[in-house]
Amino acid sequence: MRTVRVKDGVRSEGIILLRAGNPEASLHQVREAQERGRTALKKVWQDSYDDEATIELHARVDMDSLVKEYADAILERPAKVLKRAKVPQAIDRKEIESRIATWKEKGFDVSSVESQLDGDPNVATAAYLALLEAVRKAEAVQDTLDGLDTTGFESRALALRTKIKDPVHHPDIDAEVESLRDAIDSHARMEARRELEVARERDSQERNKKVLELVLRHKDTSRPEAPAPSREEVARALEGPVPTRDEATNLIDEYTFDSFVVGESNRFAHGAALAVARQPGKSYNPLVLTSGPALGKTHLLHAVGHQIRAQRRDAKVLYLSCAGLASAGLRDRTRGTDCLLLDDLQSLSGKGTLQEEILRVLDALLSEGKQVVLASDRPPKAIAELDDRLVSRLESGLVANLQPPDLETRVQILRRRAQERRLSVDPEVLAYIAHLVEDNVRELGGAFNRVVAFSTLMGRSITPDLAKEVLREPTPEPPRVPREPAVSPATAELQGGHSYLVEEDRPEHAYSLLAKAVGGGDAGLLITRTNPKRVREQAPLPSVKVLWLTDREGSREETIAPALERIVYEIEQYMSKHPRGAVMLDGVEYLVSNNSFDAVLKFVRRLVDTVSEGHVTFLISLGPATVKEQELKMLEREMDVIRAP
Repeated sequence: MRTVRVKDGVRSEGIILLRAGNPEASLHQVREAQERGRTALKKVWQDSYDDEATIELHARVDMDSLVKEYADAILERPAKVLKRAKVPQAIDRKEIESRIATWKEKGFDVSSVESQLDGDPNVATAAYLALLEAVRKAEAVQDTLDGLDTTGFESRALALRTKIKDPVHHPDIDAEVESLRDAIDSHARMEARRELEVARERDSQERNKKVLELVLRHKDTSRPEAPAPSREEVARALEGPVPTRDEATNLIDEYTFDSFVVGESNRFAHGAALAVARQPGKSYNPLVLTSGPALGKTHLLHAVGHQIRAQRRDAKVLYLSCAGLASAGLRDRTRGTDCLLLDDLQSLSGKGTLQEEILRVLDALLSEGKQVVLASDRPPKAIAELDDRLVSRLESGLVANLQPPDLETRVQILRRRAQERRLSVDPEVLAYIAHLVEDNVRELGGAFNRVVAFSTLMGRSITPDLAKEVLREPTPEPPRVPREPAVSPATAELQGGHSYLVEEDRPEHAYSLLAKAVGGGDAGLLITRTNPKRVREQAPLPSVKVLWLTDREGSREETIAPALERIVYEIEQYMSKHPRGAVMLDGVEYLVSNNSFDAVLKFVRRLVDTVSEGHVTFLISLGPATVKEQELKMLEREMDVIRAP
């Protein structure tokens, strides 16, 4: 198993070697620093919980050679303690039969016990106890599944419900349900992102209109001697150069590996695509490229086709988009293809007939050793109403993800755009544009086009002032409307089993609430971005354990890294030892910067649910201005809100 995580331009890579499902060795590397053994295993585990991490499974691995080469990465195995198995006392047959009848009524498969009833009573008892434990687990999993909105994933949910009824033969059903939950969450995030992209596209068009009006308004005053550009000329300039397409292959001429800017966010996907292009049908087949909109997956798709054609001019390469694709005639169209490139895989959702036809096409091509590369805005398993057989076929190869480019890569992309158009642009201008657009290369190019178009049409040099004039927000963001506080800070009585979001610029009020919550002698836990030394100076919290939320190592203070699963473990361990008292978390914005808001929201929900089943009070101190308004609303829906005076 291999993990790749890129955060703030820093890439970490981890490897776990598994034999028969058991970890045997582990390595982890960040920049030049490398860990091996159990320390590495812990860091790989932490990376894997980040939503931004890419996780791959590779089956064709020479384990013996690798273990021999990385002997210092082998995980120490605890010595086995041999104990004589304790044979349970035989349970009365009537009691077993009574319980079997109850399970049968609920639809559970009880054959594993029924087949033993006429044999050795001890064997029957062991089988009964095993089924008893399996049914308990299955019923808990059933409750989890019942709480999920499986719209679009009905077939997977139905398959899981069938497996739940045979819990003995499906002991890992809880992991499968969690996988479905992740797919549903991913689908919801992608749909929300799609809606956001539609809104952003409308915004981009509006910005183009405003620049157009700006040009037309100033054309007479700036260059009265020059002929005025028409609306059509301005519009064409704002759109930028129109890409050209090869009719035989549908490949866009400009989308090559040479024109693709490689950074930490896309290095692995670029490497996988290049490996496939150099040895089609040999490396990863199929290869699935995934990312949010406009991050380069379609560019890489075309680049693979161009590289294969450059190596072998008679190679038949075909690019198709699943959006608007018809099943009729598809097999004839793709017959004899050496490399099939399929874009917009998510468009297959709910199109059963087309899915069947594509499955047949893929089977035919893969069986002949032909290369297939696909692109999607989400992993195949997160596409609603996608045939399980197609998901399995796609994930049998390699799924490679592209992340939003970091600042350095965005500047490099803009520099490449300027070079292609033979323009000399001040680095300060490029940096300014790169800071404005963070997670969409298309928008980045659109902003660049607006600046270039305005400069060209107005006959003015591209300067930082011009870029600011063209790209500044047309109207300031409306001020946030004050809302009535959900709970009055002055009179709030905290209750055990409740979670509170304390909105304040500094965690001062939350400290006083924490002190109040542990005032009766209860213990407390504080996880904070503030150095514990300063916390002790600010607030009297003698019975509170303080953990410094930081990546800093070697401090005299007790620290905890911003790994969400590690923090959950620490809090749940505390709650298991202290059924009352209070837990406070300060530093949500820091966790978001190290993980993602979606991951942090999921983390908060888990803690809120855990707290609700006990008597511990849970507090989060948050500066409202440190998160987006929509994100703040989502957090407010999960907790009782206290607004500090």
